[in-house]
Amino acid sequence: MSKWLNTVGLISGIIGVLVLFKWGPPQPSFDRGAALLLEDNTKLPNGKTVAQNAADIASLEDRHKWISKIGLGLIGLGFAFQLWGVWVP
Repeated sequence: MSKWLNTVGLISGIIGVLVLFKWGPPQPSFDRGAALLLEDNTKLPNGKTVAQNAADIASLEDRHKWISKIGLGLIGLGFAFQLWGVWVP
């Protein structure tokens, strides 16, 4: 039983690390300088308005945060399974 718990823990940890490698936790922004602001209805070169582009970016940011939390959870779950495998007779 303990071999299986350790194996599940290792696999979970590896998957969590791979997820975090692709979608790491968000870092603080260290941008400096001033920005030029555009109105919400201003068309961008990609054909979207500023408001549509901002909504798309917010959606990507939310998805990125959730996926990185899943990766951290998988790593934690992997440690829990390994500890359980060590202490189960």
